[in-house]
Amino acid sequence: MEKPKVLQILSMYHEEGERVLKQGAEVVRTDRYDIPHLCRLAKEVDGIVLRAPARITREVIDANPNLKVISGAGVGLDNIDVAYATAHGIPVLHAPSVNKASTAEHAVMLMLALSKNVIRLHDEMSKGRYSSRTRIPTYELKGKKAGLVGFGQIARETAKRLKLGFEMEVTAWVREIDSAKHDFANELGVRLTTSLEEIFAHSDFVSLHIPLNEQTRHSVDRRLFSLMKPSAYFVNTARGAVLNQGDLYAALLEGKLAGAGLDVFDPEPPEEGLPLLSLPNVIVTPHVGGTTVECNRIASTTVARNAISVLQGERPEHIGNPEVLKGGKERRS
Repeated sequence: MEKPKVLQILSMYHEEGERVLKQGAEVVRTDRYDIPHLCRLAKEVDGIVLRAPARITREVIDANPNLKVISGAGVGLDNIDVAYATAHGIPVLHAPSVNKASTAEHAVMLMLALSKNVIRLHDEMSKGRYSSRTRIPTYELKGKKAGLVGFGQIARETAKRLKLGFEMEVTAWVREIDSAKHDFANELGVRLTTSLEEIFAHSDFVSLHIPLNEQTRHSVDRRLFSLMKPSAYFVNTARGAVLNQGDLYAALLEGKLAGAGLDVFDPEPPEEGLPLLSLPNVIVTPHVGGTTVECNRIASTTVARNAISVLQGERPEHIGNPEVLKGGKERRS
């Protein structure tokens, strides 16, 4: 039986996923991701597997009327025009939840690095200034208030670590409190609120855990930062564009908060010379919160198997637009 042909855009983060993909499909690999180039390559394949910063736009989808599947190589789908793919009956796949532990750990790590002043103390020690131990303060997480913006699986994993590991008071913001969220919160000892203002005004640490969409884009802005305590810290391991980076920079300069830990940016990679990166009270990492070796192996193999399942006429384990499998949308032939 002839193997289906799959366009792989950039690496899949882990060689095991690429091995699984090659076992089930003829792979066309490219590390270029400009739209005209992708349109040319997409014409001759049955499916596409990609990772950010590559994007699948409507132009790429239109380039192949017979495209059967699009699969992100990780968790998020904000680099794929899911609505347009759905309108054309194309399943869009991903690997949700596989990065929940690694991203939660990364968020907690940033909180610790900020409160313990790790970067400043390291810099001082590298210059032989042992006396910095009496000049640069450090703070405990124990007993502090953590405010989580969102209460999905990553936020719950973060809450678990903050509650059990550091005995923090944890409050999570949700748009509405339903029975499922209420039960999860009770199990973890987390308080829920529908007031975003409360999270920013009363927390010692604010951590973002919401997806990027039209509702959330640039929703964390100057108004919310102005509510923070001058001693509080801000952490973002979600998506860069949820945050207004210029407003955060201004708030830090004005002393509205003590510091920030960022793993995500808008755009990615961040622009060269971004002023935010030069501030001494900002700790940054290059979007690695969900890319541990363990997470990459699980995510890449999940994505590869999902894509092959669809191309073999089977139902995938994870799909971002399940309505296309329910007969609600006309599949392209």
